[in-house]
Amino acid sequence: MKFFVSMLALVLSLHAYAQDSTTYIIEQAYNEPNPNKSLELLKQVKQPESLADNLNNKYLLSKGVAFGKLGNTDSSLYYLERCIENAQSTSNNYFLARAYNSKGVLFRIQGRHEESLEAFQQALSIAEGNSSEVFEVIETEVLGNIGGIFYQLKNYISALDYAKRNLHKAYAISDTSEMAYGNLRLAIVYQALDSLDKSLEYNRKASDFLEILYDYTTLVYVENTLGAIQKKQGRLDSSLFHQQQALQYSKISGDNTSIAHTTLSVAETYFELNQLAQALSTAKEGLKIAEEGNFPIHSRNGHDLLYRIALKVKDYKNALQERNAYLIVNDSLVNADAQERLAEIETKYETEKKEAEITRLSLENELQEANLARSRNIQIGLVVIGLLIIILLVVFFTLRHKKQQVEREAQELQLEALKKRFIELQTNPDEKLLDISNEELNKKLHTALSEREFETLILALKGRVNREIAEELFISISTVKFHLSNVYTKLGVSNKKEAMFQVVKS
Repeated sequence: MKFFVSMLALVLSLHAYAQDSTTYIIEQAYNEPNPNKSLELLKQVKQPESLADNLNNKYLLSKGVAFGKLGNTDSSLYYLERCIENAQSTSNNYFLARAYNSKGVLFRIQGRHEESLEAFQQALSIAEGNSSEVFEVIETEVLGNIGGIFYQLKNYISALDYAKRNLHKAYAISDTSEMAYGNLRLAIVYQALDSLDKSLEYNRKASDFLEILYDYTTLVYVENTLGAIQKKQGRLDSSLFHQQQALQYSKISGDNTSIAHTTLSVAETYFELNQLAQALSTAKEGLKIAEEGNFPIHSRNGHDLLYRIALKVKDYKNALQERNAYLIVNDSLVNADAQERLAEIETKYETEKKEAEITRLSLENELQEANLARSRNIQIGLVVIGLLIIILLVVFFTLRHKKQQVEREAQELQLEALKKRFIELQTNPDEKLLDISNEELNKKLHTALSEREFETLILALKGRVNREIAEELFISISTVKFHLSNVYTKLGVSNKKEAMFQVVKS
């Protein structure tokens, strides 16, 4: 009998030890700033589905945040949604607010500003509805994150307002971390507003706090801000030094978003220093990280920098390719409201001007080559042959120019017809063109659409908004968005315009 009692006590003690060990591992992962280390720790957790509610929430949130930092958007969103669902079912407002805040950060990185703001507002509403100190900390963070959205949209006045509210709240609750981040946000916004003295003042305050916290992730932003200030003051070498420091810190932290952003900042400074070879290789490296991590804002900036480098070295073919790539990424970031449609029109106008400039420079380059050829022929002394060559060149360029002009006019007419037809399809979709079955469409795809995804797609192409689709199919608006996201992925497109072309083509 004593033997069985001893064995039972041993089993119970081992079980308690395993529980304590699991709790310790998840706590470490939750507080670990390096996403790779956090995921390595979480791999040690066996049977996470059997965890207690609070521990399970912390496990799911830790995974969601870590995958988000690494740019694995699908996995991040999966774990954050599971955390939200679990927190709602157990009425755990703390982890519910935390998950919504992390979801907002994920969408902000993706440039999905409307969805980001919606998630932040959810988190803010929960935090404001609870009076305990932990919710005040969340409220402080969310205020700063909303300021970050306005900063990305270059609405610096609103960004400044939220940054000040964030810092005021941080001092009120004596939150050292948010004091550091709040001072840094103000430094970044004041730098964008060219108030460099104020920027340096808040940057120094942020550094003082961060040195206490040993926060390498945030030191990235400190060094980047110092680099931006030095650049505005014309000290490019000093700016490059701070940006390279920032790159080292970002690699230590393992945050791929920071690595992509900082790598492109270094490339930009190389470009301004006219060190074009280093600018090109560094920009390609930054773009690769941005594309692998699915960071569209950084991808857009990378293509823009590569366009300017190609233009500088007179590589007009690559310049045009990079400009087109920039427009494709930029188009996926542009929402359909009136203000952003105006911005898109302005972008296209600027693109046309730059493409015209490329054409002009290309023609000038061809003309210079022709003049050099003519000079060489004159120097040889073969006047007659030289004249014949010049005549042939003139005839050749004239004919080629006429041919190009005819082709260009034909392309413009074709493009105009396509645009006109596409506008007609958008405003009044042709039912016959959309008269395609799910089976017919799936034959053209690598991954088949489900019946519900197909129904959602057809209704969207017929001009229904998300609310109307949700009502017609008896589903929620978020489910409509989820189906459309899956449809775009399977079709290999990024928006409804491209989906329309794909279906019409099929």
